[in-house]
Amino acid sequence: MLARGATKMRPCAKALCMGSSHRACFHRLKPNAPSSEVAEALRSDGCVVLQSFISPKQTAQLNAELDVALAATSPGNAAVEASGAIPLDSEARSALYGANTKRLGDLLTQSATWRDELVNHDALHAICSQVLTPQTGDYWLSAAQMIELGPGSKAQPLHSDGGGWWPFWSMPRDKYAEYYLNFLIATTDTTCENGATGVVRGSQDAEYLSVTDLANIWQYPEEEVEQIELKAGDCLLLGGRIVHRGGENKTQADKRRILSCMVISSSLTPEEAHAMTVDRKFIENQPERVKKFLGFRNMRPIVGPGVWLHPKGELSSILGF
Repeated sequence: MLARGATKMRPCAKALCMGSSHRACFHRLKPNAPSSEVAEALRSDGCVVLQSFISPKQTAQLNAELDVALAATSPGNAAVEASGAIPLDSEARSALYGANTKRLGDLLTQSATWRDELVNHDALHAICSQVLTPQTGDYWLSAAQMIELGPGSKAQPLHSDGGGWWPFWSMPRDKYAEYYLNFLIATTDTTCENGATGVVRGSQDAEYLSVTDLANIWQYPEEEVEQIELKAGDCLLLGGRIVHRGGENKTQADKRRILSCMVISSSLTPEEAHAMTVDRKFIENQPERVKKFLGFRNMRPIVGPGVWLHPKGELSSILGF
């Protein structure tokens, strides 16, 4: 197991800790909490709950818009299996992606609520600007997908999302710059019974520079995995280093849904190629920050001359919008 830094415990809020003998809780912030407060909670705990991040109306609309597409989606991750992007055997893929877990991507074409309202969500951009911009410069959308955890789904293996990009393995902990955020937006109540996300307190302080045994890197005792329950509309915000997993769905019929919105530094490559696939008529009429978020503007990381450039000028001029 990796060494972890000590963390200060706070009084427990019951709704956060049902799945753990620790009863040690994480920050739970109101919808109007300043982005600076969110950033501080994230630095402290590696994750933070944002209550009522989207409205009941938006929650209902998301579910209604995606019901049909989810019903037609096969469990697991067919796209990854077809591409061979992750060289895992079938058993490992099944454990990571879930034998009865559905993942629906391309949400910009699947959901009007995601496309017209949530991609330009004020709090989402305020938090990204507060957390990512000072450390790594401009940010953009890596991927967004609806994750439906079906009955009987086993718990995922523990993992850190930031491990999918090289800085995770190359930066010492004391010089680490946050380059990744995952907004896990619940569109159903998530409970310890239906697979609420479990996190390992203090795991964001692990040091990875000297790791050689990648197969056993994220091994923690079960009693250290604390499930965080959410109400529909709440968001669990994860930093790139916190060790976590989707929980086991022990129910007979309950389908747990979370929309995962992954945002990364513009110095890194997104998972989804939005600039190649987004409809031009849609993007032409979007605010500037949405155009940048989806890859239709020049990007400026914290160092260097910039990326996503054109030799003849700004992308806004080249594209004509």
